[in-house]
Amino acid sequence: MDGDGGEAVEQSRRSGSVDLPSVLAQLDAQEPEPRRAAVRTIREGIDDRPGAYVPTVPKLRALLSQPELEVRKDVAYCLAELAREAPADVAPSVGELIWFAAENERAPATRHLLRCLAAVADDQPDAVADHVATVVDVLTARRGYDRWGLRTLAHVSREAPAALEPAVPLLSDALAANPEANGAPALTVLGRAARAEASLPSLAFVARAIELVDHDDDSVRRNAIGCLADVAHRTPSAVEEACPRITPALESDDPKTRANAAVTIGRVAVGRPDVVDPARTRLIALLEDEFPYVRANACVALGYGDVTEARERLSKLAAGDPEPAVRDRAAWACDQLS
Repeated sequence: MDGDGGEAVEQSRRSGSVDLPSVLAQLDAQEPEPRRAAVRTIREGIDDRPGAYVPTVPKLRALLSQPELEVRKDVAYCLAELAREAPADVAPSVGELIWFAAENERAPATRHLLRCLAAVADDQPDAVADHVATVVDVLTARRGYDRWGLRTLAHVSREAPAALEPAVPLLSDALAANPEANGAPALTVLGRAARAEASLPSLAFVARAIELVDHDDDSVRRNAIGCLADVAHRTPSAVEEACPRITPALESDDPKTRANAAVTIGRVAVGRPDVVDPARTRLIALLEDEFPYVRANACVALGYGDVTEARERLSKLAAGDPEPAVRDRAAWACDQLS
């Protein structure tokens, strides 16, 4: 019997079973050493079984305010892993996590907390939206531009783009400093903020985005043109000068880049139909594109650009394209040209 019992215990240890009640009790202990031991236990096991430790979130969060334990970096790491596993369980702690980050901008733990916030914002952007200004302060105080902080802002911008107004100067600087590393999140947020019903402090970033529309990196180029498309939604005059540089992107190998280029030119053409003139041939060719969203955007640009020679092809699309969105936009363009 003794031998069987010993073997069972050893198998349990090897299988990675979690004694959660014991861990929770240690986290509640008055003495510091049991709490440190609990954090070590969680840190050692969380990569393999993060779900088992979700109930420890409130107690881990409380340990961040106890620097004497000297485990804040491990605590922050665990919270970041738990946010990846169960963001809804970490979301109620966002206010306190951001408070810690604001008080300890350059602490090693803060980088993990920014990763934690990015995971929460990806799942529940509204939980972080009210704290954008503080996140910006933290990123400003840290050296360089933290990729997790930028991702946090990008996630928030999906649901609350107007809340990103305080981040515009920081994002503009991040874009200028390193477009390859920071371009995707920065351009995404700047574009969404420009399209939102908010008054931006400046559109100075538009000039930098225009410089990137023919960048060698596909992602940077695509996001730069997408950003300009968002700006053109509300302020087309700010993008007029970019249209000649964007036109070659209509022939890009990347369909999203082609679509972004077409919609940008189309939005500027609402007030300036002549911007379509240099792109007429390319836009007409896009009516045969294999991707429906490219065809649809080309229809809009041709309609606003008053490209009458495209009427016959647009009529065929309106009558027979397999995609409803393309048929609708082609019919709209035909009405514009009639």
